Amino acid sequence: MILIIGAGLAGLSTAYHLGDRPYRVIEKEKEAGGLCRSYQKDGFTFDITGHLLHFRQAAIQALVEGLLDGRLEKHVRRSFIYSHRTYTEYPFQVNTYGLPPEVVRECLIGFIATLAKPAAARPADRSFKDWILDNMGEGIAKHFMVPFNEKLWQVSLDELTSDWVSWLVLKPDLKDVINGALGIKDKAFGYNPTFLYPAQGGISVLPRAFLPGVRAIAYGSELIEVETKRRRATFSDGRVEEYETLVSTIPVPELVRRCTDLPKATREAAGGLRCASVYNVNLGIARAKVSDKHWIYFPEPEFPFYRVGFPMNFSPSLGPPGCSSLYVEVSHQPRSWRGGASIRSAGTGAGSTRPWRTPWPKASSSRSNCVHHDAHNLPDHHQAGTGGRPADHAVHRRASGPVPVPACPDFGRAGAVG
Repeated sequence: MILIIGAGLAGLSTAYHLGDRPYRVIEKEKEAGGLCRSYQKDGFTFDITGHLLHFRQAAIQALVEGLLDGRLEKHVRRSFIYSHRTYTEYPFQVNTYGLPPEVVRECLIGFIATLAKPAAARPADRSFKDWILDNMGEGIAKHFMVPFNEKLWQVSLDELTSDWVSWLVLKPDLKDVINGALGIKDKAFGYNPTFLYPAQGGISVLPRAFLPGVRAIAYGSELIEVETKRRRATFSDGRVEEYETLVSTIPVPELVRRCTDLPKATREAAGGLRCASVYNVNLGIARAKVSDKHWIYFPEPEFPFYRVGFPMNFSPSLGPPGCSSLYVEVSHQPRSWRGGASIRSAGTGAGSTRPWRTPWPKASSSRSNCVHHDAHNLPDHHQAGTGGRPADHAVHRRASGPVPVPACPDFGRAGAVG
């Protein structure tokens, strides 16, 4: 029997493709979906962080479109970057028009300088930061690529490798960089110029679409212990499962911690793994169309969040008429969280902390919390006042534990942005 731990996308897809072979899926929550779930609050539907569908592999696209036949809508991306007190289109490196002239000049000169460096002089094992400097130049690195990605990953980019970057981060031609500095737009850029999203119900319709093809799922049962030599797993509800093959979709350190008979070296290696976790603040706004954008990146350290998205611009069905909704994402390393009082200083990678200054009333570190306020259009929402309007709602949810990449990486989880 094949034992599958976790009924997120990876676990559901595994079970779905096993067909008639014997298996059992065990999920600690009371529903399937993992972090690819949605929930309802006061007429709004919120996803647990942004989940937009774009694909690298035709087979994966065919699978998802088959599961959600007729329920997906295609969108042309409207994503922007807020920096230097202005909005520019994403990706940054081909859209510097509108930034202060000295910033545009720095970006152009730095990029041109990269063209003079021979490829042979660039080592294959260079860090992510070196990759950025080699491919984008010092100006683009300084004004977006380094501060944003250090805010996202919460470590110095010198500590990250670069072998995974090439398909995610666009290396433009000189013509494209110059056109972007002049405000000339003649083609789309990036790995996701279009994306798909469900017309109704939020992203949770995707894991639910797997369920008719998946049998033998047990909910509300958390993995407690694995005896790998005896091939036996024990769960929080007292069940004991013997297996031939174990498929785990939980974070690797969590799995290793539960395995009682692994070598010391394996335990120590797992203990050295690091991750970035995300605090997700969902806002329901009692006012229509607070933004016409799909999402906005915030590279500058004065903003503790790295991205703000607008779900009702993906699907108007995600909220009541005359309202808007936002999701706000704050990245942190779990060990740096201290009861909600502070987060790792964005962009430094040095492990220092500073107060978490949010532009909305402070939410506690509880699983879910509602506060009342009235927000203004981004980025001026940090000047929020009551204004006599109906109370807006904020729901603070923690994407608990590390944020995993699903079995199919095309599902668009957070990665390097450029």
